[in-house]
Amino acid sequence: MPKEDQDRKTALGRAALLAYGLAAAAMLFWAGNWVVVRAARSEVPPVGLNFWRWLVAALVLLPFVWGTVRRDWPAARKNWRVLLGLAATGAAVFHTMINVGLRSTEAINALLLNAAAPVIIIVMAWAVFRDTVTRRQIVGIAISLAGAVVLVSRGEPTALTELRFNTGDLWVLAALFVWSAYSILLKRRPPEIDGGSLLFYMCVIAVILMAPVYAWETAAGRPVAFNLPALATIAYTALFASVAGLLCYNAAIARIGPGTTGFFFHLMPVFGSALAILFLGEELHLYHLAGFGVVLVGILLSTYRISYG
Repeated sequence: MPKEDQDRKTALGRAALLAYGLAAAAMLFWAGNWVVVRAARSEVPPVGLNFWRWLVAALVLLPFVWGTVRRDWPAARKNWRVLLGLAATGAAVFHTMINVGLRSTEAINALLLNAAAPVIIIVMAWAVFRDTVTRRQIVGIAISLAGAVVLVSRGEPTALTELRFNTGDLWVLAALFVWSAYSILLKRRPPEIDGGSLLFYMCVIAVILMAPVYAWETAAGRPVAFNLPALATIAYTALFASVAGLLCYNAAIARIGPGTTGFFFHLMPVFGSALAILFLGEELHLYHLAGFGVVLVGILLSTYRISYG
């Protein structure tokens, strides 16, 4: 193989590995978000949490992206429909629905439902953009989904027969379709808009969209109590789940597409279990290791071809 071809292949492999790392980081931040939101469900109402989440995220981003935001304003104004769609699906609607769902569903149900995200994303990407799906990717999805099931069933398949789905589960499931729409809409993001600028515009638009709903929620007797648990929850969701998580996810999709990035959603049960062990005092069991191993095999099988040709 000529040296220039070998160098190009090596560069592509490194770029793909970086994208995989970004996707995995996003899943870690979002797994933490689900744990935090579930723990604080009695402290912060769902719409209020999402409103303050994106307002704080916008304020944190502003000093760092103001220059590019001003530079990218003409492109943002020209592509306002795409930005509105991204902000509505990826920020305002999806996370509010998740917050509502986590108020009444158990973590095991939410994690099991979330494991369906890669399938939904791939099907919607095929339906909208006719993205191709290889046999290896299908097998990888099945394997990593099996690993996720091992985790959420705690290694006992009979536990799945005892699941009881409620209104919260329906909110989570519906939210996954909204997130899938966001993921495939990212393929239409204006390339001339910087990633930081894009996230800032999404934050601002989401705050505007949610302001009247937040006002209604507050008037209905569910205001945000700005105590320590509420402030800590808002801080985590704004800094890690919003700014860091979306920057990583958007960058991963820009490099490897929504279908491949979607495979990494099966890491959320893995990270969720680990976070529960670290911060909630749960014990490490053999099924944690087995589930993580199966998920990892599925992701590697699904992405190997893209990394190394």
